[in-house]
Formats: sequence, structure tokens, C-alpha cells
Amino acid sequence: MWRFKTSAGHFGYPIRQLRKTPPSGSKSSASRASPQTPVEELSGGNQQRLLLSFLPPDPRLLLLENPTRGLDLESVNWVWQHLQSYSRKGTCIVFSSPELDEILMVAGRVLVFFNGRVIMDAAATATDVQKLGRAIAGKV
Repeated sequence: MWRFKTSAGHFGYPIRQLRKTPPSGSKSSASRASPQTPVEELSGGNQQRLLLSFLPPDPRLLLLENPTRGLDLESVNWVWQHLQSYSRKGTCIVFSSPELDEILMVAGRVLVFFNGRVIMDAAATATDVQKLGRAIAGKV
């Protein structure tokens, strides 16, 4: 069960034009977005929704880097609910995040790499933020 309750951050997606933020001084782009609105003028949450709409219907594997970085809480919850629907259909989701709380709340299993090798492999329910922090620092 996905229990994401804190805000965290936004997809580290490689398409530079989709990383652009709304112009400074603009109000919530979500309220005035239309099909003609350029991607760079959409809110981060709407950009994320757009990216997710391009995913194939039944992928076997999704590799995601910082899937919620920079998003507001509502968008973060929407992203994880959307990804959960893929998981329920059998998609394996592998993601990285600097948000340790996010990892523990949405992951089933946690792997920590240090110096090119796995130094921690644990069920998310069997670890905590302190243990993850120590492992990230190479102190297991």
C-alpha cells in the first residue's frame, strides 16, 4: 500500500525543455492551462502528469530518477497513485530519491550502493532513515 504523506521532489527526466519552470511572476499554470499551453508554462505537477501520459500502458520495468522532486504535495500523491496503478498490473518500479522518507513510504525493498557495490538490501519496513543514512555514508 502506498502511504506517501510528505512532500518530496520532481522527475529527473532528461528532456531539458520539460524541466523548465513556469516564468517568474506567473500564477498557478494549472488554472489557466489549455491544450495550446507550452510545456514550459505548465506547473511542475502538470508537467509530470504529461510525462506519465507518455508511458506505455503495460511496461515491465520503469526506471525513475527523483520522480517527485520539486512537486507540491498534491502532485506528489498523484504521481505515486499513478505509479501504484502500474505496480498493481505487475510493473517493476525502480526509483532513486534523495528523500529517505519517500523511499521508506513507497518502496517495498531498498538497495543502497556505495563505491559501486550494494551494501544494503532490506525490506523498507525493516529499516529506517538513520540506517539508510549510515548505509549511504558507507557505515554499515
